[in-house]
Amino acid sequence: MSRQIIFEHEARLEFEEAVFWYEEQPPGLGDRLEAEVHAALSRILEDPERFPFAGKTVRKTRLEVFDSYSVYFTIEPTFIGIVSVFHGARDPAELRRRLK
Repeated sequence: MSRQIIFEHEARLEFEEAVFWYEEQPPGLGDRLEAEVHAALSRILEDPERFPFAGKTVRKTRLEVFDSYSVYFTIEPTFIGIVSVFHGARDPAELRRRLK
């Protein structure tokens, strides 16, 4: 079954903010982060069940180069729901709130 990726509103905002922040660093770094997140999304679409649970129904995958970031997602019948693109240095209470 072919699924599509759908970002929750907060997840889309934090992803866009991260790309913008990295783009203010050495030019091109934001593009690299964006490309790595898209590569992770492709891996999720290929076989979403292979990733470990991070909550009752939420799974996660860690980025490879930007390894402080993880993508948290749910598997729904017709789509993959992106819950968060979360940097590990952020407050874990914020992540726990969103994983409920």
